[in-house]
Formats: sequence, structure tokens, C-alpha cells
Amino acid sequence: MNHIRMTTTLGSLDLDAQAEFSREIIVVSGENGSGKTTLLRCLAGLEDCQGQFQIAGDVWLDSAAEFVKPTEQRNIGFVWSDAVLLPWLNAEANIMLGVKDGDAAWFTKVCEALEVNPLLKRKPAMLSTGEAQRVSLARAWYIKPSLLLLDEPFSAQAPDIRLRLRQALKDLQQTLDIPVLMVSHDAEDAKVLAQQHWRMREGKLMVSINRHSREGGNPKEKKVNHE
Repeated sequence: MNHIRMTTTLGSLDLDAQAEFSREIIVVSGENGSGKTTLLRCLAGLEDCQGQFQIAGDVWLDSAAEFVKPTEQRNIGFVWSDAVLLPWLNAEANIMLGVKDGDAAWFTKVCEALEVNPLLKRKPAMLSTGEAQRVSLARAWYIKPSLLLLDEPFSAQAPDIRLRLRQALKDLQQTLDIPVLMVSHDAEDAKVLAQQHWRMREGKLMVSINRHSREGGNPKEKKVNHE
């Protein structure tokens, strides 16, 4: 079981979040400014915060012990709302960036699932916003992260592609068997993907559990408020 407990203040936002989760897909929703992206940035080690993170049995943050694991040692894949690709590398090289031991079979699976095969030889300037977003998704999956953080990862996709990407995300998550935290304003993302649905409100994390059994059982709902 993974657990997070954090507090931080950034400008006018006081973030207070506590939750437990397993290797599942969690959709995080809430109004603009409610703390969704800040939550992800804290988990990635990109914002200072107080508390404790334990992911896959590994401690990433323990303020009481004055311990903070650097971002580069957390094995996180993340995709922010704006795709960030190196402009001098083509899509294939961007996806493989930083991976020492390549996995050809996994590369093929990821590229096919995210529909980026026709884009591999193009540089970012030749990609549409949606295409660049899918390349960023492929890069995040290819590193085989222990935690994947997604901030509106389908925002630039056409509706038909978005439908296929939801299924691709489920398939890739089940293959790696890792937790995925996905910020989204799209109610359909929560309906189709969420095994837990976290709602942010004024910096507070409201956890609405909606577990879907992999065997196809009925979902169970439970709400837990952290005030």
C-alpha cells in the first residue's frame, strides 16, 4: 500500500492531502486553483512540502527525519498539461531519452498503444499539439516508472482518439501494475478510468473511492473527507 500525507503553502493556497492507494488508476478533479497540479508537483519533488510519502515500499519524503529523496531518484513518469520535448531530437529519441537499457518489445507496445508510430522520425516542430502530447505520454510510459503522474494528458486529443487512449492507459497500467495519478476535468475520464476518484477543493483532498474489480465485479463507493 502507498500512502501520502503532505502540507504546503504556495501563495494563497494551503494544501492538505492525505490518502492511501494501491497499484490503481486515480483520477483527480476539482476547480481551477484547487491544488491538483500542486499535488502532483509535490509528489514529483518539484515543490517543497512537509509530511511523508511512501511509494512501493520506498520512502520518498519523511519530514520528521529531515529526509527528501531527489526527484531523479523517484523513478516517476510525468506528463504536464503542456508537452515538453527536446526540439533537436525526433520523437523516437525523445521517447528513449534517459533510458540506459532499451526494451524493444516494450517500446513497440507503448508506441502502438499511444498511436505514435507514424510520428517517430518527426521533430517536435513538425508535430501537432495532440501528437506532441502523445509522444510525451509514450516517453513517460517507456521508462517503466513506479508512479505515473498525468496532468490533463488527453486535453489536446480529438474525441475519437481520447476514447482509444483511455483504453490504452488501462492496458499499459495493468501491464506495469503501477499507480497512476491523473488530473482531469473530463467527467468521462473519472467514469471510465477511476479506481479511486480524488476531488480537490480549496487545497483539501476529498477522497471518493470507486473501485472497479479487474474481474468485472460491481464497483464499491465510499467517501472519506479529510478536513
